Amino acid sequence: MKYLTIDTTTKITALSLADQGKIVSEGFLHTGKTHSERLIPMLDQMLHAADWKLEELGFIGVVRGPGSFTGIRIGIATAQGLAQVLKIPLRGITSLDTLAWAGYGREEETVVILDARKNEWYYARYKWLDKRQTLEGPKAVNPEQLICELDRRNRRYYFVGDAVPGAQQFIKAALGEKAIIPLEYQYLPRGAYAAWETWEQWQETGEVSIRDFSTVEPLYIRLSEAEVNFRKKHLEDS
Repeated sequence: MKYLTIDTTTKITALSLADQGKIVSEGFLHTGKTHSERLIPMLDQMLHAADWKLEELGFIGVVRGPGSFTGIRIGIATAQGLAQVLKIPLRGITSLDTLAWAGYGREEETVVILDARKNEWYYARYKWLDKRQTLEGPKAVNPEQLICELDRRNRRYYFVGDAVPGAQQFIKAALGEKAIIPLEYQYLPRGAYAAWETWEQWQETGEVSIRDFSTVEPLYIRLSEAEVNFRKKHLEDS
């Protein structure tokens, strides 16, 4: 079965076209342009290169967060629109579970960290055995506190996620040989990771009704700045 995945939860636009879990085409853009500018043109190019038509898709997978609030909304809205027009199911997957695929087959624990701003990371920790096991998270954490907690354990960690570039010196200084920082193309969001996670979810739960294309909800973990300000103002006025 052919399917599309969309990941706009970070500054990277990551798309994939896959068939039965096998990657056919992968799109990756880290140019600084907004997702709304590049998502549809990238998808058009990938479909043309793969000689696929949208009508051939059996379902769509979309990464629903946590991550950039705006990016999450763009990805979900695009996926919902396509699913509604094509009358195909839509699958929602999380950014942390998706990036855990970067550590597939490794003996170390996989630590996924995403930039949550305000001196926080979105975080989850995994272990790959026969299948992926979630050891902790998802949650928003203070970086210093998290690294201190990890340092107290006698473990080695494989760090992935878009918070890695800005934090790798801090991580290596604190954890030394306990921390493994892969190459950039391995620790950033990729269409392939979303394709594998989507297919895994599809196999586990099976096909859903086409009416479910609108049921994918964003996973924010914490409130947006606008929501925080609104609640604060509401409390002050009450």
